[in-house]
Amino acid sequence: MQNTTKPRHHNNSTSRETKIPPRQADADGNPRSAAPETFNILLALEAARGLLSVRDVASLLGRSSWSVYRMAEKRQIPSLLIGGSRVFDPSVLALWLAKKEPTLAAAARRIKAA
Repeated sequence: MQNTTKPRHHNNSTSRETKIPPRQADADGNPRSAAPETFNILLALEAARGLLSVRDVASLLGRSSWSVYRMAEKRQIPSLLIGGSRVFDPSVLALWLAKKEPTLAAAARRIKAA
């Protein structure tokens, strides 16, 4: 018997608004960020509009969607469960990251001041 259920596709405009710098390879072929000195995850979260999907947060954190789901279920990362969908408030994530890693907050302030 074939599965006749169609896959769910979420129309989430926030994934297009969250900007992540393009990845490039160094001399050894290892991936690296194109501009690591100017990218700060806190600044990216401040620029995000609306709630973020698991896929958005996974790409920001450099983790798989499965890892983000697992972290949210274990309450290792702040999230909301709305209508059966896991979503993330960017301002709450920014506060959580700033408390977890104070150096990120300091770097974001330096980038803003520049």
